[in-house]
Amino acid sequence: MRVELLQILFFAGLAVFIGIRLYMVLGRQVGRSPEEHAREEAEKSVAREASVPARETAGIQDASAPAAAALSAVDVEEAAYDGLEAIADADPGFDAAEFVQGARAAYGMIAGAFARGDVDALEPLLAPRVMKAYREAIEARAAKGETLTTEIDRIKETRLQEASLNGPKAKIKVRFVAEIAHETRAADGSVVSGDIAALHPVAEIWSFERDVTSDNPNWRLSAVRPA
Repeated sequence: MRVELLQILFFAGLAVFIGIRLYMVLGRQVGRSPEEHAREEAEKSVAREASVPARETAGIQDASAPAAAALSAVDVEEAAYDGLEAIADADPGFDAAEFVQGARAAYGMIAGAFARGDVDALEPLLAPRVMKAYREAIEARAAKGETLTTEIDRIKETRLQEASLNGPKAKIKVRFVAEIAHETRAADGSVVSGDIAALHPVAEIWSFERDVTSDNPNWRLSAVRPA
């Protein structure tokens, strides 16, 4: 009996530890405590429930309930809900929380690859039009003998701003707010612009798109503009 009790306590402690690690890795929003984050999500959930027509009282099952439950875990503008649910209907494998996690990872990978001039790393992450613009910028920088260093201190906000489904093409606009340092140096090592020791807030809207009928699950960056 004592052994069973110790096993229960051990696994309970392990579950708490794993939960804390997942929370730290998968995008804790900087600047807010866990309690504040939980309270904000609860308020969002109540607001969404209040705006949904009372179809359940008439005995009609709400087919969008699973999608709505998944969306409660991410930061979403009200205008994006219909589009996200349409994407989830067209692609049952779509998960908003996983998309946000992937978008945050892509933000760092794309910024880093552009700074390094790594076109091979950028190719699978960018839509053709964006890839062309990035390639031209990298080639122009190389022609001058300049090097770019970029450091992302933290991503403070990842908000799903807009979403749409036009035929098979799904598009999601994400508002990123990050603290970033840039520095460009000439071939002789002198600083051309920026300061790697100085962080600056950067707010941008990144548009990602994907063909939901494709076997390729990856989203590609199709546009970037200031927020």
